[in-house]
Amino acid sequence: MAAMTRYVVFVAMLLAIVVIRRRGPQAAFLDVWLPFFLFMPFSFWVDIPGLPDPNFMQAAILPLIAVILRAQIGRLHIGRMEVLLAMYVVIRVVADFLGRGYSDAQNYAFYMLSSLIGSYLLGRYLIDRPEMDVATARRFVLIFLCFFPMFLFELKFWVSPIYKFMAFLFPNAGSGLSLRYGLARTAASFEHPILACILVVAVYRLHRWLHWQGEWQRPQPGWLGRIQRWARALPWSFSTTITVALVLMAAMTISRGPWIGGFAGAMVAMVGRFRNRRHALVLMLSLLLLGGVGGKLALDAYVTPAVGEVLSGEAETMLYRKVMVERYQAYLMDKFWTGWGLTTVPKIQGMESIDNAFFLMALQHGVLAPTVFLLIFLYAIASQLKCAVRAPRDVVPLGFTFAGIYVVCLVSFFTVYMGSQTEPMIFLLLGWGESIKRRRAVPAADTAAAG
Repeated sequence: MAAMTRYVVFVAMLLAIVVIRRRGPQAAFLDVWLPFFLFMPFSFWVDIPGLPDPNFMQAAILPLIAVILRAQIGRLHIGRMEVLLAMYVVIRVVADFLGRGYSDAQNYAFYMLSSLIGSYLLGRYLIDRPEMDVATARRFVLIFLCFFPMFLFELKFWVSPIYKFMAFLFPNAGSGLSLRYGLARTAASFEHPILACILVVAVYRLHRWLHWQGEWQRPQPGWLGRIQRWARALPWSFSTTITVALVLMAAMTISRGPWIGGFAGAMVAMVGRFRNRRHALVLMLSLLLLGGVGGKLALDAYVTPAVGEVLSGEAETMLYRKVMVERYQAYLMDKFWTGWGLTTVPKIQGMESIDNAFFLMALQHGVLAPTVFLLIFLYAIASQLKCAVRAPRDVVPLGFTFAGIYVVCLVSFFTVYMGSQTEPMIFLLLGWGESIKRRRAVPAADTAAAG
């Protein structure tokens, strides 16, 4: 009976089909896919013998992918980004086949194509005009405002309400618990507090972009409108209310990596606010370079104890990551090009957690996988900045926001694995960014398309 309850994931597919037929794929993306993507943990999935094992998000995305491919067949644009993404998928799936065999590689290929390439297609072909830029960013903010009371619940009761009230449908799905300073680090539906914080910071950047457009000064539709009216009782603006909520949510995760990445990403995003963006961009890159070098030197000093000194808990956590990479290097060299497979990397006793997404990717699928992934990041950042710098002075391009989010992810993934909703979120942004770059005729006043 417990196994049968898992088939509830296909409710997401049915809802997506109904909304597509009645209101179109963009409405299904905003009203079905995004909520299931963010609210439902990826550990809520159904085991179908002989077939891939979808979760809520994957079940909801399949009808949308079918609609996009049917509409765009023969017109799909193949550019540099698409080539890089194809290389990334092929390298990881082939390496996984060599490491684990056909059955496991089949499931992983389904994940890559549905969750990653599917998310890219949503961003590339459904977020296709300035109004959809605003609607998508606004929907992310609304969903995370709904998360705020859930974070408070988890902080007090040490379990997310999503797991507490839905675990009976997925009895093998565990929420996990991470404590620091005697407090529960909130993770909501995102598996790990650091992953949760990455997504909170990404949504915070989208919120700030909406603020810069003056979007929060306008009357909001739907549930955002209700929250906006409730916020009038507070002694500050609606935009400030959102800022406070998101900052508190990031604080409740107690995750230093995304906090540091958030400051670096803010520097990138703020370039769009300057009149002379080229000079501001050069200054920002110089500051980030100096900050990176200084941070590395400070970190080395922090995790190197003097004679007779006892390291603090925070320093021991950072030292663990450094020693972990050194200890696992022998396994990396054993299978340098192909890796060990997604779930078959040998474990060192006492160091089971490999807290570095790029290093873990190399262990799983060889060094080519993280190399191509870093190229995707660097190309996305460079192309978004190049496009955003050219935008009219009277607009704040969305490209700086995207580049800032990528910087947040780069910093954070050196401290945690890349899991849960974070990877599909990156691919959604990659597609969204390519959509903005390739729009031909957009009004100058619509800053959403200027990124």
